[in-house]
Amino acid sequence: MDFTSAPNLNAEIYRNLTPADRPPFSNKHLQFILVYNENSAILGASNMTDRFWAGTVWYYNDISDFSRCKAFLTTRTISGISTGAYLEKDKFVIGEDSGLLQILGLVEIPDLDQQELQSLGYACQHDDTLTTVSVFSDNAHLVTGGMDCCIKVWDISNLMSIDSFHSSHIDVVTGIDVQQGSNSVFVSSSLDNCALIWDTRKPKPAQCILEKDGCGLTSVSCNPVSNNIVAIGANDGSVTLIDIRKTDDVLFESLVFSRSIHKLLFNPNPERSRQIACCCDDIVVKVLDTNEDCTVIYKDNRHTDFVRGLTWYNDELLSCSWDDKILKHTI
Repeated sequence: MDFTSAPNLNAEIYRNLTPADRPPFSNKHLQFILVYNENSAILGASNMTDRFWAGTVWYYNDISDFSRCKAFLTTRTISGISTGAYLEKDKFVIGEDSGLLQILGLVEIPDLDQQELQSLGYACQHDDTLTTVSVFSDNAHLVTGGMDCCIKVWDISNLMSIDSFHSSHIDVVTGIDVQQGSNSVFVSSSLDNCALIWDTRKPKPAQCILEKDGCGLTSVSCNPVSNNIVAIGANDGSVTLIDIRKTDDVLFESLVFSRSIHKLLFNPNPERSRQIACCCDDIVVKVLDTNEDCTVIYKDNRHTDFVRGLTWYNDELLSCSWDDKILKHTI
């Protein structure tokens, strides 16, 4: 054994090494997965075991195999990646742990007759980790939330925030989802125990739709067909269904997990929009039927670490986890 070598990458000897000199590492902590169509998908990950938490984005032009070596293009980020959303087929936005909002896209390199994944612009107007992003239907504006308790509405063309809401939530903003087909309405959740419905056209844009005493709210998802139906996840592992037209009446509440909900996602298929996928701070993926009192119709525990990302495509559910795996689920 070489007793002169430092025991791990956090040791003092590695502090001043340049990126080129540092040992290679793999970003296995998968944070999100998004599928646009069968020829376009992205995967985001963070490295949480090194001195510096960098990130990686993989772009796939074939979704039959999500092995990292099969990725069409790859790019690195200087901080961890927390969330992302598609703008169009070859253009998407990612949010980073540093509070950076960055647009990435495929760019043709004429001289080389090939494509590269390049940054098309970036801005850092959040004071802490950017936790959630959702795009309005016009694909010209988006909304973000972060650990700085702030919600921002952005103009994508120049990456400038046109609205900033600093005081409506008083704790970490954990989830934002734009209402299907809307350019002004979205729902937000926060660890301050409140979920708000927003309409940026109004002078007082926010209205509380759920307040859960002593329990932070961790995720939100709007039904893509029944726009008035919203699902909200909480720290206690419960999922609450609300009709935003009558917020004083909870449609249903179910204790789905024994740990904090991380993500909720309705099935975008109009014929199966009653199905909602969910994951928590655990290895389990579940799908609920919201027409049957949130009955669990599917359960899978093949992951071996926290499940972080969920996406639907052609009625199949894809999940990614900190165990570096992407799994397909047929419901």
